[in-house]
Amino acid sequence: MQGADEISVYFITGRHIDHYRRKAERMGKPLPVSVNIGLDPIIRLTSCFEAPTTPIGFYELGIAGAVRGRPVEMVKCVSVRAKSIARAEIVIEGEILPGLRIAEDRNTGKGLIMPEFPGYMGKSQPALPVLKVSAVTHRKKTVFQTLVGPGLEHVNLLGIPTEASITRLLEASMPGRLKNVYCHPAGGGKYLAILQVRKNKPTDEGRQRQAALTAFAAFAELKHIILVDEDVDIFDTDDVMWAMTTRYQGDISTVFIPDVFCHVLDPSSSPEFRPASRAPGIACKTIYDCTVPYTMREDFKRTGFMDMRLESYLD
Repeated sequence: MQGADEISVYFITGRHIDHYRRKAERMGKPLPVSVNIGLDPIIRLTSCFEAPTTPIGFYELGIAGAVRGRPVEMVKCVSVRAKSIARAEIVIEGEILPGLRIAEDRNTGKGLIMPEFPGYMGKSQPALPVLKVSAVTHRKKTVFQTLVGPGLEHVNLLGIPTEASITRLLEASMPGRLKNVYCHPAGGGKYLAILQVRKNKPTDEGRQRQAALTAFAAFAELKHIILVDEDVDIFDTDDVMWAMTTRYQGDISTVFIPDVFCHVLDPSSSPEFRPASRAPGIACKTIYDCTVPYTMREDFKRTGFMDMRLESYLD
C-alpha cells in the first residue's frame, strides 16, 4: 500500500495481467481490475497456473470450475468495468493507470519489501505501475485470508502448476517417458524439479536429458533439474540424494546451459554474484543426470528384502 487509495503492483515478465496492462498503456487507457481476497482452495491453486499450461487468453477460473464440477460464479464490480469472484471475502476495485510509476519502498526507504518464495527478502523496485483504488466491497463478518511466504503453503501452490506444465509438454512431445515430476519446496516450487523417467530399451539412453531440456522449455523459470530412475522415490529427499551420490559423477553427469533467463528473484543470478549475467535473472540452467545407463541397470539393483508374513510371528 502506497497511500489511502494507491497500491503499487510488481509484475514478473510474462504474467498475463501485465500483458493486458501493457496493451492498455500503449493505447493510453487505464486497465480496470478487481483484487479478490479470501477464496476457496481450488481458486487459490488454479490462480497460480501459467504458460504454457495456460497461455495468454486462457481463463484460469475455467480450470477451477472443471475441478469443482461447476462454474465459478462471477459478479459485476460496482465502480469499474470488470468482474469479481462472487464469494470472495474482500474485493478491491480500481484501475491500473497508464504511464504512472512509483517506488515500491516510497514510504520506508529501506530497499526491501516482503519475504519472497526463494526464502529471501524481496528487494524493492524503483518504478512500478500503480493501481488506483475506486471501491472496496466485502462480506459480513469478513475473514482476511493471506499466506506468509516463503512457507510450504506458498511454495506448494507454486509447485503444483509448474508440475502440470512440465507433465503436459513432456507427455505431448515424449509420450510415456515421464513417470512423475516433483517441484521440490527447496526450489520454491519454481527453480528445482525432480523428474522420474523411464528407459525401456538401449536406444532410450539420452532421452532422459532430452526430457530435461523439454522441461526447461515448458517452464522458463526452472533452474535445476534432477533426473532419476523409476526405483527412486522423488518425494523422499534422502532417496534423491542417495541417487545423486551413487548414480552421479559430476564430470560426466552434469549438463550446463549458461546465460539463459531463469528468474529475477534468484539472488545468485545477479551480476554481482555471477559476473557473466548481463542482468538479474540471467543464469545457468543445470541438469543433474542421476540415472543409471540402461546397459548397466543390472549392476545397480537396490538391496531387496524377503517378503514377510507378520502373522507367522504372532502365534
